[in-house]
Amino acid sequence: MRPTCILLDFDGVIMDSMMLKLDAYCFALAEYGFDRTKLREQQLRYAGLSRSKAIPIMFEALAGKTLPEGNLERILTLFAEEDDRLREKMKLMPGSLAFLKNASRKVPLVVVTGTPQEAIDKTVERFELRSYFQEVCGYPPAKAELLQAQLDKRGLKPEQTIYVGDSIQDYKAANASGIPFVGINNGDNPFAGLPLMAELKGLGELADLVKLG
Repeated sequence: MRPTCILLDFDGVIMDSMMLKLDAYCFALAEYGFDRTKLREQQLRYAGLSRSKAIPIMFEALAGKTLPEGNLERILTLFAEEDDRLREKMKLMPGSLAFLKNASRKVPLVVVTGTPQEAIDKTVERFELRSYFQEVCGYPPAKAELLQAQLDKRGLKPEQTIYVGDSIQDYKAANASGIPFVGINNGDNPFAGLPLMAELKGLGELADLVKLG
């Protein structure tokens, strides 16, 4: 069945930016000396959460203590500065642009991401993607709230749409609203044992799955 609307995560689904995001985490947290491999493990675990939510959790897991009060805003500023600097190195995921061009002519597409609204707007404009989406929705609020808001705004039942994401947090957000979830596996196998609608290698496989032609 063709969905009435397709909801899409951005980083790791449309944009090949996850390793650059890791670079930004390493830069922002450099003073604490965390191992890059350990940071990558935490990034994968909490991908899909906004950086303001993920950083304190990641810090506590790696440091064994809570992030000192007042440090989060400084870390977020460093992250945002490095993220802005690295934007020019971002690339679209293989097959994503062709999918967007085809699908946007046939069904509404909406971005739902944990990236701050200002940052996602900059990236969408930089890569001239705005015309493919009816909306681009960033943090705040959290993804689960954004997904539910799309159902309410469009008068949709959960089964009339899908959410496409690449992380456990994406799956949890979709599940909170009962939206069928399509997982993009970028090689880290995040969805083992989970009841997904489908698991794909990229958006290039999605058109056939949802019968867009």
